This record gives sequence, structure tokens and C-alpha cells, in this order.
Amino acid sequence: MKSLARTTLVFLVLVLVLAAGPLRPDVGPAYAVRNCRIVSMAGPPVEKGTIVIRDGLIEALGPADKVAVPDDAEVIEAEGLTAYPGLISGHTNLFLELPQPQAEQSPADFFRAVQQAQPEDPFPPGPGVRIFDQLKYKKTAMEGYHRAGFTTVLVAPFRGIFEGQSVLLDLNGDNPEVMVLRNPFALHINLTTERRAYPSSLMGAIAHIRQSFLDARYYADRQAQYANVLTGLKRPVYDPRLEALVPFVRDGRPVVFQCNNVEDIKRALKIISEFRLNACLTGANDAWRAAETLKQSRVPLLVTLDFKPPSGSRYVNQGEEMKKKAESEIYPANPAALAKAGIPFALTSLGLADGPAVVKNIQAAIKAGLPLEAALRALTVEPARILGLGRQAGTLEPGKIANVVLTSGEIFGEKSRVARIFVDGALFSYEEKSK
Repeated sequence: MKSLARTTLVFLVLVLVLAAGPLRPDVGPAYAVRNCRIVSMAGPPVEKGTIVIRDGLIEALGPADKVAVPDDAEVIEAEGLTAYPGLISGHTNLFLELPQPQAEQSPADFFRAVQQAQPEDPFPPGPGVRIFDQLKYKKTAMEGYHRAGFTTVLVAPFRGIFEGQSVLLDLNGDNPEVMVLRNPFALHINLTTERRAYPSSLMGAIAHIRQSFLDARYYADRQAQYANVLTGLKRPVYDPRLEALVPFVRDGRPVVFQCNNVEDIKRALKIISEFRLNACLTGANDAWRAAETLKQSRVPLLVTLDFKPPSGSRYVNQGEEMKKKAESEIYPANPAALAKAGIPFALTSLGLADGPAVVKNIQAAIKAGLPLEAALRALTVEPARILGLGRQAGTLEPGKIANVVLTSGEIFGEKSRVARIFVDGALFSYEEKSK
């Protein structure tokens, strides 16, 4: 009888535990980063401060003599290091398989390739495509971004006109699902042409984009009209492509236009105005040439740190020497010109191979006249604002996500190195690797 009673008691305890949900700690790991210089981007720097991190969030920060170190916190002595908000790249192709550059083909080879049967595309571009489904995590790629100071990235598709929908990630581990901040995030449109298909001309591409938005708006109106009546009207035919576009023309979901030259900027602004889209421009390394127009439009800018001139630019067509001059002098000055004109913008790593290439080009932009403070804002506060993360990231403040970079010097200095980085409160150490 005693054995039966004991078994019954154990069973009842298990039932109560299971009903209460899975066992888990009330809080996550706690850290106290002590005696570091803090550049919070939300106020003046703190020369000797402490940052308390708990359960993935910043719990407290301030002067070391005013912030108590919790008894349960792991103390990280950070004297000689500077803490910054995690950098944000508002447009990347991280964790995606990019097409390899094609060798030049003779006309005969080109037509032979066209005539050959093409393998079926497993992820054809289109407004309903979600790029999250195509992510292929690589530890080396994530570490490269960490070493450049990046904690947050927008990963966007890169093929077609209506390329698909991007995903916003925090680089906090080896599982893309755990990294997701928002999925999907925005619809991406490239002002380009389709190879071997309609529209094969730029005029056709613009017409295709406009007609798609017009059709989506009409489709949404028909759907709404039918939903209100339900009788006496023919049911509208379901169209998955237009269905995917409806949230962007009706509900104000974000749209990102990739602008490959100054004319693309002007074309995109016209489409944004015509359809009253909640949109921003990306790429835009010709933006200084449209500074006045951009200033009046107030459309947010995601400016690439890839300083290659557009393929149709005169700098490309006047020989290799002029092209190198453009890449080393003219295009690195684009961010500085925008800052001087008083145009807010965010910098992105779009088009660059890895973290070190991003750092190198940030340094080039600073040498070309971009103030250090403006460069830091363009990789923290501004992308957080443009991406709708202002309440979660972009500055170091209590309650925000614990995305913190600890560097051995000024973050963009040539001798500076990332020693440690917190992403969602998870600690990654590169101190030994950076020596």
C-alpha cells in the first residue's frame, strides 16, 4: 500500500509539473561588463562604466561607481576596451549562394546556351518568395561580420525585378530560426531587366512594376468589395502573385527599391510617390548626384559601401585608370557628400564579400570626408530607425536588446579590433584571435 501511495504521489507531481509547462530558469545568463568606456549613442560617452546584461537585454549601464554589479553576474573586466551598440547592415546577401561571375561569351556560345534546356529554378524570384527559406548558415561568414562589429543584418534576395521578401536577423548563433527578428521584412524590387525573358528593356521593367502595383490595387479592391457583400457578385479569382503584393500597396508594408544609378533613384521616387508606398532606396552609390531631390523627398536611404561605379557610368567607359580613380576617390566620397547636404542615411555592406571588406570601406569613406560620428550613426541609429528597430536596437540603453561590441580602440580605427561581442546577450569572444 505504501508503494502504491508513493507511486500515486509521484504521478500527481509529474502531472502538476507538466501542466505548469516546461522547466526553465526565470532569467538567462547575467553579465557585468566592468570598467569599459561606453559610447551609447544615446548620450555623452561614459569614460569608465559598467553594463549589466541579463536574459538577452541590457539591464543597466552607466558610470562604474553608480551601477551595482549583481551577485549572480559573471564579471567581465573590460578596462581598455570601448563598448558600442552592435552595428546594423540594412542590406546584405549574407548566408545566400550568390551566382558566380560568368566569363565573357562569344555570340555563338550565347545563342547555344539559350537553346539548351535550362534546369528548373527551385526558388524562382517573385513578390511572394521569402528569402529565409534559402538561408545557408556559415559560421565563418557570421564570425567575419562579428569581427567587423555587426550584430544585426537584413538579408535580401538578389534576382529578378520583384526579387522577393527579406528577413531581419540577429547574428546570435548557428540556427537561422533563433536569429530571426522579423520574417518577412520587406519586398525588394530591382530596377533592372530580365535576361532571356520579358521585360528585356528598362522601359519595359518600369511598365511591369507599375502595372503590377495597379493590378494589385485593383485586386485588393475587388476582394474587399466581395467580402463586404458576399452575394450578388462573382467571386474574384485567387491570384497568388497579386495576393503577395496586396500588403505593400494596401497596408503599408515596407518596399525596398534597389537603385543602381542616379536615374534609378529618380524612377523609384516617382513610383513611390504614385502608389504612396512605404519605401526606401538601397544601393544608391550615385545618391550625391541627386542630393537635392532626395532631400525634398525624405525617402529613407540605405547607401552601399561597395564603391564600384554603376556599369553604365562614364567612369567605367573611360578606361581602367578612370575606373580605379572612381573606386578609390569619387564613390567613397558619396556618404560624406550626403552628410554635408544634411540627408540622413544608413550604410550597408551590400556587394561586399565579408566583414574585413566592410571595415576597409568604412575607413575609406571616413578618409574621404565622412565624420566618424556620422559613420557610427549611419551604422547604428539610422539603420535602426529606417528598419523600425529604434525601440530595440541602435543605442545602448536599459531595456534594449543586448547587442554590444567591445573594441580595443576606436571602432573604425585601423588598429582597432573587436575583442568581444554580445548578440541577444550571447557572448562571443575574439580576444585571443585578434591579438
